[in-house]
Amino acid sequence: MTIRHFGGALRRHPVVALAAAALTLLMAAHVLTARPEYEARSAITLLSPRAPFPRNSYASFTPALVTNAEISARTMGSAEGRRRVRAAGGTAEYQVLLANRGNQELPIHDQPHLTVSSVASSAEEARRTHAAVLGVMLAQLLERQRGQGALPGSLITWQVTAGSGQPVPVTGRPSRRLLAIGLLGLVATLYAAAAADRRPARRVTGPPRPATADA
Repeated sequence: MTIRHFGGALRRHPVVALAAAALTLLMAAHVLTARPEYEARSAITLLSPRAPFPRNSYASFTPALVTNAEISARTMGSAEGRRRVRAAGGTAEYQVLLANRGNQELPIHDQPHLTVSSVASSAEEARRTHAAVLGVMLAQLLERQRGQGALPGSLITWQVTAGSGQPVPVTGRPSRRLLAIGLLGLVATLYAAAAADRRPARRVTGPPRPATADA
């Protein structure tokens, strides 16, 4: 169909066009009036125990650090980890992700970097959940090491290497979302009118005429 055919379909079916346009405007209004979500995020790096000689703790990482980081990410995503976060006051959704230098098909997990994030409808809920996740994760890390007999001077620790955990609004790009909604609404309006144009028109017939007897 050409633009002229679409234009003709719109003229012949104004109700369909107006309904589609109204739905598009409602979606755009929802985007403009939606309350922003808040995200609290920080990056954590697990560190080896302090050595008696000077060294850069961030220059190289032992396999034990990577293993403990992976265990932390998995346990925080488990049902038990989420239960403990809820008990610590975390009520929002959260994620603990291990750094991946590869991709989804070929992941490379060789560095003990964790990203901790929480998203909520309020800044306070996001901040509280983020703090609860960090507290539970640190407690579990210490519990694992002490359960294996690690001495206080040989415990793995961590350092916040990026982010402060302070919640920030997640607004995205409203202009792009409005543009996408407008384009989708235009396409939906044109095809709805074209579909209505293809439907065969109903023939309106009156009641059957009574038969008359021949004279």
